[in-house]
Amino acid sequence: MQSSTSYDELAREGLISALIERDREVEKLHHLLLQAKKAQYGRKSEKLSSSNQEELFTFSPEPESPLESAVEAPSITEVAGHSRKARVKRKIPEWIERERIEYDLDCATCSGCAQPMPVIGEEISEELEFIPATFKLIQHARLKRACPGCKNGVFVAKLPPEVKPLERCMAGAGLLAQISISKYEDHNPLYRQEQIFKRHGIELPRRLLCGWVAGAVDLLMPLYETMKKELLSESYLQGDETTLKVQDGETKGKLHTGYLWAMLGPPNKVLFHYAESRAGAVPLALFKDFRGRLQTDAYAGYNPVLIPEQCERIACMAHIRRKFIEAQATAKQDAQKVLQVIAELYKLERTLKGRLPEERLERRKRRAFPLLRKLYRLIRQQRKRTLPQSVYAKALSYAWDQRIPMLRYLRDGRYEIDNNLIENQMRPVALGRKNYLFAGSHEGARRAAVLYTFINSCRLNKINAFEYLRDVFTRIHTPGVHVQELLPHNWQPSRS
Repeated sequence: MQSSTSYDELAREGLISALIERDREVEKLHHLLLQAKKAQYGRKSEKLSSSNQEELFTFSPEPESPLESAVEAPSITEVAGHSRKARVKRKIPEWIERERIEYDLDCATCSGCAQPMPVIGEEISEELEFIPATFKLIQHARLKRACPGCKNGVFVAKLPPEVKPLERCMAGAGLLAQISISKYEDHNPLYRQEQIFKRHGIELPRRLLCGWVAGAVDLLMPLYETMKKELLSESYLQGDETTLKVQDGETKGKLHTGYLWAMLGPPNKVLFHYAESRAGAVPLALFKDFRGRLQTDAYAGYNPVLIPEQCERIACMAHIRRKFIEAQATAKQDAQKVLQVIAELYKLERTLKGRLPEERLERRKRRAFPLLRKLYRLIRQQRKRTLPQSVYAKALSYAWDQRIPMLRYLRDGRYEIDNNLIENQMRPVALGRKNYLFAGSHEGARRAAVLYTFINSCRLNKINAFEYLRDVFTRIHTPGVHVQELLPHNWQPSRS
């Protein structure tokens, strides 16, 4: 009898364990389903709103009875009044060429008294026309001279240093800049550019364009190395990485997954570095000369860099918030409480935008520190009553593990609450991947890193990337020009 009882207890415990495991699996699959629906149909913003669209993807229970559902009073939604904005005529820049065409009456005499009618005014309508890009072939003729008397040789004039950026290459500075911008800012692969040039009547094979891009990167390498040294001399950087498929030819029909690593020195310096892997040896070599604080996500690959005496990590609140947004489906009320506190932190950051670092530091200590203390007190309470191994428990554990690195952003007004600044720099790379799909080689991926460095830096400094690259390609060989002067954050266009 006793053995039978113990057997029943073991069986009951086994059933309970199986039910718990089944509930965890159901919760996991339910979470994955909601995430897939949100990814396809939901909004991408992580901001909280009064009309929570995530409710579209939750399963609501059935009503108690069809009768109750049928007689339920319709809800009335009040819409706030609004006023329509007046249409504003777009102003055409002054540098656009103007052409005036006048139209007059067929007969300028009055039909009633036959007197000539003077002009008393005019009505003007404007038409914005597009003229396709044009090519110009410039012939640089170096005159040869020789003395007919003593016949001591033939002398040939030298080309100025700003002429022909690349030796034995017919591409001018403007064409090199256009090809680079078209691929890495407008996301047009070289084969599409080949088609566009052919439409304009110019045969420029893709292989030739690829060689010109390589030459353009060679011209930029001194600036690239100088930019890297400047960034590593900063005391605060943000770091991130993203994938880039590469056609290395080692495995037929498959692409190698490489990585573009990026470092950003707020507000206007960014550098991309290509590596064939995501191993910790890559950031260790990339940041070996850096001394300060590095703001990244929780990827363990950065751990070799994080030596307390040399480099400390600052956590990212956006990554913490994202975990709770993803876990709302399984613990909505608890997640909403945490997200509300995080929203207050971001509301404070919006008021500090553009303020001096000293003011940001003082207001953060006074207002942000109590909010962070409230946040982690709430997380600690929820961890005690949340089942381990659940989706929401993982979000709580991630946030709790980041509490010390997260508090470090309060130590200096220059630091940011998250590393969204550098994540925004990854968007052009993502758009490029959708168009050119992969890099043709590891060397091509390295060239992409160099050009993304300068094009994205131009965007941060609010300068025209085409004008910048054309000017740099023209002046790079000019005597007396220092490399630091040509970096995007120092660049001034030439007056000529």
